[in-house]
Amino acid sequence: MCDFTEDQTAEFKETFQLFDRTGDGKILYSQCGEVMRALGQNPTNAEVLKVLGNPKSDEMNVKVLDFEHFLPMLQTVAKNKDQSTYEDYALLSQHLSHLVSLG
Repeated sequence: MCDFTEDQTAEFKETFQLFDRTGDGKILYSQCGEVMRALGQNPTNAEVLKVLGNPKSDEMNVKVLDFEHFLPMLQTVAKNKDQSTYEDYALLSQHLSHLVSLG
């Protein structure tokens, strides 16, 4: 799994707190994707829903999430991004090799 440094975690927590509208250290499920994107990730809505446990649409603006539960979700999204990047590179490499062989 993707491990974050202490400095990264502190930065993530600071950003997380910017989205905390009530000051209780929690964000709404509906804000989870926004926070991840603010932290440099680009998850699809489907990926966000998956890491949240596929909540019903009416739960998105009711259920809340604290930073301790958010961080592992961010790690999952970051790991998936890293894996996708590698897979994209491998596929591109295959296509380029094929094009070079065509001359």
